[in-house]
Amino acid sequence: MPANLMKAFDSSNKKLIFLYISSFNINQIFCLLILLFLFLETFNFSTYMEGVVGPRIYSCCKCRNRVALHDDIVSKNFQARTGRAYLFTHAMNIVIGAKEDRQLMTGLHTVADVKCSDCGEVLGWKYVRAYDETQKYK
Repeated sequence: MPANLMKAFDSSNKKLIFLYISSFNINQIFCLLILLFLFLETFNFSTYMEGVVGPRIYSCCKCRNRVALHDDIVSKNFQARTGRAYLFTHAMNIVIGAKEDRQLMTGLHTVADVKCSDCGEVLGWKYVRAYDETQKYK
């Protein structure tokens, strides 16, 4: 791009505009700074960045296979043997293991291990049944 062209973004039409700048003086620079400030005030960067970057995704720690979306988190207030755990409503690219009864911190549950469909890494478990009525939401 030639040095005398400057890119600007028209937020009302969602188009790039090229401004031709032949010579700079202090008034022109000041006006351009004001226009840039007004542009930054009206432009919604979070919406723009979501379109560029995409949704936040959780992946397998071993092979990076995508397994869940951030929007599917129900709670982050869970504790597993190895540390913090999240409760998701939906997961993808997983394999569900055999059901078994386990004594967890919140009581007896029927659970099934959740494994990565690519590498077989155990990612967590799926609640199948909670024996305690206060834990039925899981």
